Amino acid sequence: MSEAGGNQKNAVKAREIAGHAAAGVGQNLVYGLWGSYILIFYTDVFGITAGAAGLIMMFTRIWDAVNDPMMGMVADRTRTKWGRYRPWLLFLAVPVGILLVLNFYTPALPGSGKVAYAAVTYVLLSMAFTAVDIPYWSLPSAMTRDSGRRAGIFSIARTATTLTSVVSAVIIIPLTQRLGEGNQEKGFFRTAVAFAVVSVIFYIIGFAGIREHVEPVKQKKNGLGDSLRVLACNKPLLLIILSVLIILTANGLRNSTLPYFAQYNLGALSLVSILTALSIPGMLAGMLSAPVLARKFGKKRVFLGACIYGVLSNLLFFFTGYSDRTMVFVMIALTGVSFGFILVLESAMIADTIEYAQWKTGQRREGLISSTQTFVSKLCLALSGGLIGLILTVTGYAPGQVQTGTTLSAFYGIMTLVVAAAFALAMIPMFFYGLTEEVHAGIVQELEKRNEKGGGSGR
Repeated sequence: MSEAGGNQKNAVKAREIAGHAAAGVGQNLVYGLWGSYILIFYTDVFGITAGAAGLIMMFTRIWDAVNDPMMGMVADRTRTKWGRYRPWLLFLAVPVGILLVLNFYTPALPGSGKVAYAAVTYVLLSMAFTAVDIPYWSLPSAMTRDSGRRAGIFSIARTATTLTSVVSAVIIIPLTQRLGEGNQEKGFFRTAVAFAVVSVIFYIIGFAGIREHVEPVKQKKNGLGDSLRVLACNKPLLLIILSVLIILTANGLRNSTLPYFAQYNLGALSLVSILTALSIPGMLAGMLSAPVLARKFGKKRVFLGACIYGVLSNLLFFFTGYSDRTMVFVMIALTGVSFGFILVLESAMIADTIEYAQWKTGQRREGLISSTQTFVSKLCLALSGGLIGLILTVTGYAPGQVQTGTTLSAFYGIMTLVVAAAFALAMIPMFFYGLTEEVHAGIVQELEKRNEKGGGSGR
C-alpha cells in the first residue's frame, strides 16, 4: 500500500531504518577495502605497473559516469514482489562478495595476462557495486514520501557508513598482516574473503529489514529523452547538484592535499591518520544534527547555515596558521562539522526532488534521480584528482625535497581558503532553491489527490 497523509511517518518502522543502515555497512565494507587498497595491491602485491593500474581505474570511472544513470533507469523499471530497489540487495550480495575476493586474488599469469585479469575483475566489481549502490540510495524515497522522515533515514545511513569506513581504515592493514602471516598476497586475499562474508551478511540483513511503502506510479516505458527531460525540468535538483559539486570538489582537493600538508607543512606523514581521525567526530556531529535542525528550521536554511559555518571555520583555520600542531588538530576537528551536514542534506534534498519531478512531468524516477548523487561524487573525484596534479606542477612541487614557500602556501591555501571559498560559492545556487518543506508537502498532497482521482501524476 502507498502511504497517505498522516500515516507516512508511522509507516517506516525502526527495524526498517536499521535494516537500511545495515545494508550501508555491507556496502562500505566492500568499498573500504576495494576503494582504498586496490591500487597499492595492484602495484606492490599483484605485480602490474602503476600506469596500467591507473589506466584501468581511469577508464572504469569514465564508464561509471555513464553507468550510474543507466542503472538508475533499470532500477526504476524493476518490478518484483519485494519492490523495485530492495531486491538488488539480495540478488547482488553474493556476486559483489565473490568479485571482491577475485579482485584481491593473484593468479599465476604472465604480465599481460595479469593486466587483463585485473581489468576484467575491476570493471565487473565496479558494475556490480553500482547495481547495489544506486538502488540503496534510492530506497529511502521508496520507504516514505515524508521529507523529514527521509532525512532521518539518510542521517542514520550516513553515520553508519562513515563509522564503517573509519573502522575499516583502522583494521585493514593489521588484519592483512595477521591473516597473511608475513605474506602480503595471502593477507590481502584472506582479508577480502573475510570482508566479503561479513558484507554479504549485512546485505541480507538489510534486505530482510527494509520495506518499500511507496507504490510505483503506473507510467509508460521511458526512453533516454524522457529521462533527460526528468532531469532537465528538475530545477531544484540542478541547483543542489551545482552546490554540492562545488563543495565536494573542494573537499576532494583538501583530501588529496592532506598527505602533502602533513609531510611538508607539519613535518610528519604519519600525522595523516591522526588528522583523518580528528575530522570524524565533527562530521558525525553534523550528520546526526542535520535532520534534527532540518525539522526545526528547514533543510535549505540548515544547508546555508552549514555553508556559513564552513566559510567561517576555514577562514579561522587559515588565520590561526599551522605552526602550532595542537591548534591544527582543533581546527581540523571543527572544520569537519560542515561536511557532515552537507552529506546528509544533499541526500535528503535530492530525494525531495523526486516528488517535484513526478508533479512536474508525471514520472516518478527514484533510481534515475538518486543516481545523480553518485554521479556527482565520481565527477568531483575526477575533477579534484586532475586539479591537484595541475596545482602540484604549477607550484613547483619536488617529491621528497624541502618545498618552497610558494608550494607550502599552496598546500595550506587548499586546506583552508579554497574550502572557505567553495562554501561561499555553494550558497549562491541555494538562494534560488524554492523546494521548501511547505512546498514539498503541498506537492505530495496534490499527487495523492491525483492518484485518488486516477488522473495520473503529471502536471
